[in-house]
Amino acid sequence: MTRLILTAIVFIASFGISVFQSLPRNVSAQAISACLNRIHIPQEDLHWVYVPETAKVLYSEDPLYFLAGQLIINEVVDASYCPAGGLMLNGYANACGMAASLDTVIIVQNLVNEPILQAFIDVGTPPVMLKQLIRYESQFWPGIQDDIHYGYGHLTNIGIRNAMQWNPDLYAKVWPARAGSECVSNWLIADDILNSLVATCPTCPYGVDVNVANRSVDILAETLLGYCFQTAQRVYNATGWHSSVAVDYATIWKLTLMNYNAGTQCTYDTIVETFEYTKGPMRWSDVIANVSGEACVRGLAYANQITTKAFNFPPP
Repeated sequence: MTRLILTAIVFIASFGISVFQSLPRNVSAQAISACLNRIHIPQEDLHWVYVPETAKVLYSEDPLYFLAGQLIINEVVDASYCPAGGLMLNGYANACGMAASLDTVIIVQNLVNEPILQAFIDVGTPPVMLKQLIRYESQFWPGIQDDIHYGYGHLTNIGIRNAMQWNPDLYAKVWPARAGSECVSNWLIADDILNSLVATCPTCPYGVDVNVANRSVDILAETLLGYCFQTAQRVYNATGWHSSVAVDYATIWKLTLMNYNAGTQCTYDTIVETFEYTKGPMRWSDVIANVSGEACVRGLAYANQITTKAFNFPPP
């Protein structure tokens, strides 16, 4: 209930209406997790942090070659007239396969625009960032990759279990009653949870079960929020400062993306190095200047790629 109230507050605040003045005097902005505290957003980050008024703003028409290949492989699209059946050796579509698949590719990449925006209202995960992450991870094909990565966000077994420890709402949504208290430590139960997020369906229109897809987006949003809560704790551990004071809203989510990709130790070490340099509040530019090590550099590139400009802001 508390998070629902706070989410409603930040949802209103994200549209420029200040509601914090009406809060009791003994409640400060620091009482709100940095992950949900939509204040002090740098102008240069508004293109991925803003909240669209409608899901139509999330519409995209990207030629996604992995998605096109999956549509061909799963016989959603017929590219039999193309060279090599429309496919390259790596399973991606070739140029002809892309041309044959493009209309369906556009439909599929926009199937979950509504649940992505709804996930911000219900959970608090930035919607543009969420769509960008799905595009980067799975190209909107919510299947299983390499028997390790599941669903839209390519969640892993250890990843979902980690997020459940940090986000009680995620735990409540996916925890099966039969699991008792073993949910976060049971590898097999985590696999069952991951399999429930796979929304590919050979008999469904466009090869995707939209009901499962909608739930999969919601669980991915909760998972990312769990990672953000963990990242906020790492900020406190590394600095002794409440995360909403140490970093701005955009930076906590970029650090979350680094954590999601490169791991918590890498993220913690980066925060320590950055705070040693700034001795105070940290901006993303400060973080960039203090990243070292192959994994952390990879995580930095991941965060930057997902938050690069892909949608017009402000929308026309």
